[in-house]
Amino acid sequence: MAKLLLLDDDAEALTWVAAALESRGHEVSAFRSGKTALDALGAFTPDLIVADIMMPELDGLAFARLVRKHRGIPLIFVSIAKKQAEAVLAGAVGYVQKPASASEIRAAVERVLGEGARSNAILIVDDDQDVRELYRAFLEPRFVVLTAENGREALETLRRERIDLAIVDVHMPVMNGVELLRSIRGDPALEGLPVVVQTSDRTALNAPIWGTLRVSQVLDKMRFLDWFEAQMRVGGGPDSQS
Repeated sequence: MAKLLLLDDDAEALTWVAAALESRGHEVSAFRSGKTALDALGAFTPDLIVADIMMPELDGLAFARLVRKHRGIPLIFVSIAKKQAEAVLAGAVGYVQKPASASEIRAAVERVLGEGARSNAILIVDDDQDVRELYRAFLEPRFVVLTAENGREALETLRRERIDLAIVDVHMPVMNGVELLRSIRGDPALEGLPVVVQTSDRTALNAPIWGTLRVSQVLDKMRFLDWFEAQMRVGGGPDSQS
């Protein structure tokens, strides 16, 4: 079976998750510190890392960025933090929301192990071709990047391709961002997709609808690339916002 690195600063969580994974025959090395886990990666290479996000000293997102840059080992998060979009950008290829059952964690692990090495896929949905190409240039080659110029085209892509994160504009012809999000949340196969909304419409930034549609982030287009660059930056400390 697989060699797994388990990272969580909560000793109780570390114990029961390790037991749940070892019951499937996996070899589990458990750590309570991101820095200790990084040191251990110098001596062995696991097939998969299962990590928490909210940890002191070195949080899970910063840990994942370092792993992505220097090791390229697949990683999934098991966390109470609702940071699915940030997790995708940090390189995580799976996400389990706490509280989680042993069967949910085992299923996520088996799915990722079965997929093998892959890059996260991001869909950019914007009717402005210059914006699509700018974002594509910024995202490649770290991610697989697909684009759509309206919501209807985006839905076709989402139902045809495996997408890990959608970056969606608000005002678009044919099908706008709100209509697209309603269709995504109404589709059992897509309802869990992390979505970041970016818009030049300042009045739309704080609209209550985004909470209802479970949007991960709503950002002004002028600030979007700054936010994105911050998510990609290697290093960083505790996740004080979680």
